[in-house]
Amino acid sequence: MRKKGFGIIGRRLKFKKGLQRKFIYTIKKRKNLTWLALSKILEISEHTIKWDLFKEKSTMPLSLTEKMLKICPFEDIEIIKNKWVKQIYEKNWGQKSAGKKRIKKISLPKDKQKFAEFLGIMIGDGNLTKKGIRITGNALEKKHYNYISCLIEELFGLKSRIYLSYNSKNTIVLNLYSQKLADFLNKNGLSYGHKIKNKAHFPSWIFKDKKYIYPALRGLFDTDGGIFYKDRKYKRAIIEFETHSPTIRKDIIGLLLKTGFTPSKSSYNIRIQKQIEIFKFFNLIGSSNPKNIIRYHEFINNKNIPLKNELTAKILNYEGEIPYKSSRS
Repeated sequence: MRKKGFGIIGRRLKFKKGLQRKFIYTIKKRKNLTWLALSKILEISEHTIKWDLFKEKSTMPLSLTEKMLKICPFEDIEIIKNKWVKQIYEKNWGQKSAGKKRIKKISLPKDKQKFAEFLGIMIGDGNLTKKGIRITGNALEKKHYNYISCLIEELFGLKSRIYLSYNSKNTIVLNLYSQKLADFLNKNGLSYGHKIKNKAHFPSWIFKDKKYIYPALRGLFDTDGGIFYKDRKYKRAIIEFETHSPTIRKDIIGLLLKTGFTPSKSSYNIRIQKQIEIFKFFNLIGSSNPKNIIRYHEFINNKNIPLKNELTAKILNYEGEIPYKSSRS
């Protein structure tokens, strides 16, 4: 299997419109292969063959074309090059022609409160690499991911891509490739790679003002937290953050204490349990995730907090304010 991040830099074929798709489909169908099986034979990722090449988002490496014709020699390579292909790019053409074009320009965030919320989201469900960002969550949270996408565009002037995971339709993914964004986020406390091993943390400026603390906690609550039932008999709720990172756990406790909350903690959880503080949390911090907003409404109106999969329609069809803050104190 070709290693992640290793590119094919040889000669590439730009097929005439629709013919690259036809070429791949012909081989897949004649050999009766699944996308996964085909990707393993070709030693490339399933994403590359199914989405980049089949969807004609990328040109086809000549070496890969020849390899595919060895698997299924339905046509001569010279006929493919003469009749199917519009242009043949020489070795390293991509690097020569793209140059600086591949480096996406970014805007620096003007709204530090929204930037604080975005950092909370990244510390919760985000992953930072030197190439960009990836955020993953439950597919029910599509509206929250649309909100995150708009937030990214407003803060940095960049468009992200949202899609269901190729491995699980219950998982939603937001991807954005930008080296400049990755560098900028790394300078603001986010660690490349493993958040626990590399001690990802909030930058110090967030701790200095409640107007930054509140949105930072909201971003983290909407990804690594939630509102749950503590005691059905007495109809009590809790707000809970879950993290395996000692550094992030310390940050959460520090942020909550600075804003007058009295959190309790266990091995991996930080909880707000006083009922008056549940209302205070939604009054001051609120949520941008319909999952949490709907469940809070259920608690307020019905003294019940159903599981999110019991509220699918309400979550998917939520049309209320985002970010949401309660008027109840």
